[in-house]
Amino acid sequence: MSDLIKIKNNFSKIYSKNAAYFNPVLKFLLALTMLTIINAKMGYMHKISDGAIVLMASLFCSFMPLSVTALLSGLFVLLHFYALSLETAIVAAVLLLLMYILYLRFAPRESLAVLLMPIMFIFKIPYVMPLAMGLLGTPFSVFSVGFGVVLSYLIEYADANQEMLASGASENMVTRLRQIIDSMIGNKSMICMIICFSVTLILVYVIRRLSFAHSWKVAIAGGCITDIVLLTVCLLGMRLDYSMAGIVFGSMFAALLGFVIEFFAHGLDYRQTENLQFEDDEYYYYVKAVPKFGAEKRRKAASSANRSSGEATSRTVRTANGVRRTT
Repeated sequence: MSDLIKIKNNFSKIYSKNAAYFNPVLKFLLALTMLTIINAKMGYMHKISDGAIVLMASLFCSFMPLSVTALLSGLFVLLHFYALSLETAIVAAVLLLLMYILYLRFAPRESLAVLLMPIMFIFKIPYVMPLAMGLLGTPFSVFSVGFGVVLSYLIEYADANQEMLASGASENMVTRLRQIIDSMIGNKSMICMIICFSVTLILVYVIRRLSFAHSWKVAIAGGCITDIVLLTVCLLGMRLDYSMAGIVFGSMFAALLGFVIEFFAHGLDYRQTENLQFEDDEYYYYVKAVPKFGAEKRRKAASSANRSSGEATSRTVRTANGVRRTT
């Protein structure tokens, strides 16, 4: 564990010193990955699938906010749908517009979660998103995850019915639009997936916000088990087209990734927990202080540096075991 903490601290120091260089590179790689996967999965419009176009778009995104990457990725999706059929593009455009009006304009950072969900579906690991958003997001993240699931199933529907949508069928536009919408609304797998992911996300969020030790780890384990149980119930009770092995192994992979997120985003050392008590003229304050990994070493290094320079400072803290003076 100590070696991992050292690697984490060294990485944090290097990143903080060179953030101006790392951020554009990371944004470029993210945009390049997303656009490449979108083109590989859909690929209905060959002009925007050209490598030079993708490279230029990724370079443009490297100097822009992340919301621009999400906007450009959504535009690529719409253009591919338009090349396939106007009706599919209309449905996708309405879906993206509703997402923006109802939610994303209030939480622009979560726009990436909407577009990452179809990518997770492509790699057969959509179970990552509810766990990750439960750890890093808010309860309202169920909207971004839910919209992402709908977009994923729309992409799958277009891929499965590519010949029908691309052909000049005799039905008029209204009829074709109704077929697409009815197929989405009546998709039991999609509805069950949205419900299961929403319950998992909220459960993970609620547990990781509690103050007991290792709440993040318990939240990850609880979210993984909840996801498996709920999806299994849907699989057996409604005879849906889920893969049991995919559910189990995908949820376990999501849990492993959740522990990685917990290590980098949380990383508390519960062995050094202190219960502190403060008071003023009107109140008593009871505080549980849980340091992050490596905090004790940093405090000792700072104390040594202060003593060596002759600058001694002191403060008094009343703990549950008495009064402790630090210098």
